[in-house]
Parts: sequence; C-alpha cells; structure tokens
Amino acid sequence: MTKPIIKQALAVIVCTMTTLGVAAADKTDVNFSLASGVEAYRAGEYSKAWKLLHPIADAGDAKAQRYAGKILLAANRPELLAGDVPSGVDYLAKAALAGDYVALVELENLRRDGGESAPSIEQIIEIEESLAKEGDPVTAWRLAKRFETGDGVSSSPENMVKWLEVAASASIDRFPKAREAAFRLCEAYTLVVREKTLAERWCQKAASEGHAGAAILLRRVARAQG
Repeated sequence: MTKPIIKQALAVIVCTMTTLGVAAADKTDVNFSLASGVEAYRAGEYSKAWKLLHPIADAGDAKAQRYAGKILLAANRPELLAGDVPSGVDYLAKAALAGDYVALVELENLRRDGGESAPSIEQIIEIEESLAKEGDPVTAWRLAKRFETGDGVSSSPENMVKWLEVAASASIDRFPKAREAAFRLCEAYTLVVREKTLAERWCQKAASEGHAGAAILLRRVARAQG
C-alpha cells in the first residue's frame, strides 16, 4: 500500500513543479515582451510596440494598458488593426482603475487639453472615487483638493475632510503626503468644522510624523480646550 501512495505523492510533486516552471517561464516571457514593447514605443516604433503590448494589455497588465492607450492616442500612429480597436482613453482608464497613477495623470491632461478623445471630468472622478473608497491615499488626496477648490465638483468642506482622512491614514512610507493630509485635517477641525477631539487627534498625528506647523496648532487646540 505504501509504494502506490509514494508514487502518487511524487506524481503530484512533479506535476506541481512543472506547473510552477511553466508559470515562471510565462511570466518571464510577459516581462520581456512588456520591456521590449515599451522600448519600441519610446523609439517611435508604434506598430512593433502595439504587437508586443496589446495582448498583455488585454490580459489586464496596467502598464501595458497605459502604453497601449498612448499608442492609440499618438497623432502619428499607424493603422494598427482592422476592425474594432478599444480607444486609447479606454486603455488609460483601465490602467488608472488598476492603480496606475501615471495613466490617471495622462487622462487628466487629456481632459484639460480638450479634443475629441478627451475624457470627461465625471469619468476621472469616478475612477478616483473607486480607488479612494478602497483606501488609496493618492486618489483620496486628489479628491480632497477637488472638493477644496471646486475643481470639477461643488466645493465641500465635508467631502474634503472625508477624503483627507483616507489620505492621512496611510503610512508615510506608502504616501509621503500623509503628514500634510493630517495637518490639513488638524486645520480643518480647528478652524472650519471645529471638532476639538478630532483636531487634537490629527494634530498629534501630524506632529508625530514631523510636521512643524502641527505643534503650533496643538497648542492652539489645548488653549481652546482650557
């Protein structure tokens, strides 16, 4: 009874190792194609870049999606494929939704420049909100600035604070502007919303992360409480 069991176990191990080896080889091929595609794009060889990148982009790779979008949006792009081709904006939007911040900036630049292929402000905000709701600090910071200045939305201190809290909750390693977001919350809860407990909490966080102005506001909060 022992030998068949051992044989079965060995067969499983061999099968697993083979699968892992194939997966590793596939990943190496994808990485090579991605690097080669980006290199071709930068050299202006759009047809070659497209052939290398669009299969990877269609498989969901955000960086490949970004470059596929840039190829389709290039003014001097060649005819790439017969039939339907997803628009460059669609590719950039997919990349941005996957967390590619460069693609998000590309979309914003397209919007500001205007033109046929320009995305709407609603499309960009939808992407930002989708990511920020998942705790992404970069898009939360962008939304906070929007609601502060009224860029594409109605200005709203409440929504500004809502998204600042997401940005400020991130670690400094992940999002260096987290300390600035914490300080902005400290200001908002001290001067605008006037919630002393929350003001003190965010002032302390900003101060502990090295924001010089937070200590001054902390003293102001303490005097207000006194």
